[in-house]
Amino acid sequence: MPQNDPTSLEYIIAWSVYFLSGLGCSWVWWKLTSGIQNRGWQDLLRGIVLVLIFTPWYTGDEIRIYAPAFLILAMDLLLEGAESGLHGGVALMFSSFFVLLVLAVRLYIGRRRQHI
Repeated sequence: MPQNDPTSLEYIIAWSVYFLSGLGCSWVWWKLTSGIQNRGWQDLLRGIVLVLIFTPWYTGDEIRIYAPAFLILAMDLLLEGAESGLHGGVALMFSSFFVLLVLAVRLYIGRRRQHI
């Protein structure tokens, strides 16, 4: 089996360890933000961290191997500079937009229920 094969055991183990670590970090962040009184800020901070941790993006020119998008963004900025394609940044931007959209819809529905 080639090293770059997404079905290789090392690739699956690496993503499994990353996913479990991400769950642990998310749990700690959830506990840290539980003291924030404003529900909107609390959800926004939680959503941003979840986006940073769990958004994957493909590496290089192949769409077979994935890595966390914030690492792809960091590598793009460090190795290629800001002028080059910020592929990981685009993925994070769309994921962040989706989180903001979900939070806005939830706020709208919550306010409509209060007025009924």
